[in-house]
Amino acid sequence: MKPKLVTFDCAQTLLEVDWQVGRFALRCAREAGLDLGEDAANRYEQLYYTRHAHYLELNKSRDSAACDAFWQQVTQDWISAEGFDPDEWQPKVQAISDEIGFSENSQIFKVFPDVFPCLDRLSELGIKVAIISNWDYSLHRILTALGLKDRFDLVVASLEEGFEKPDPRIFIETLEKLGVSPRESLHVGDDALDDLKGARDVGMRAVLIDRKLTSPLPPYISSLDQLFGAFEWSA
Repeated sequence: MKPKLVTFDCAQTLLEVDWQVGRFALRCAREAGLDLGEDAANRYEQLYYTRHAHYLELNKSRDSAACDAFWQQVTQDWISAEGFDPDEWQPKVQAISDEIGFSENSQIFKVFPDVFPCLDRLSELGIKVAIISNWDYSLHRILTALGLKDRFDLVVASLEEGFEKPDPRIFIETLEKLGVSPRESLHVGDDALDDLKGARDVGMRAVLIDRKLTSPLPPYISSLDQLFGAFEWSA
């Protein structure tokens, strides 16, 4: 049976992601001109995690400006703790962060080449598409920058919901918002627990994508092109 809805994980499914919060901050700071050692990345992460509980609450508020301000403050406090003037350096670091992280030329998040053709095919078939991702509020920002946001009927970021895959609530809420039953839906992701088991536990069909597999067998595929051979797509 042709699904009425296909949901996708994001990281390593739709986007190739090279992200570590401390390493990213260090890279931006160095490109801005700050002379920082490798240990500075660990200190950034430690500072972030001391405020992690507050960040989780900010995400649930869906206030992107407040979330942006959180990161700006963390970076400012980190620069100060490293012995530099935050008023001078924080804007420079922020500008580089925006460019290499969250622009159409992002060096951190890259769209896999099979994504747009897959979405085109699903659109031709009249199938709804959504993203269900364990991600923070910035998911919307990076998808917009990469030209993906408007291709989806719904984008669900776990930190905004207050629970993440494999929690069944994140799948159920997505299905309810789009008016589709589990048996009419298919989920695609790269994690056996979060994606395969999480989706199947609520009655969805599911397939795992592992782009490193050379000879994939069900429920695995190695590219989104193979999705259309894994299930019956006729009406």
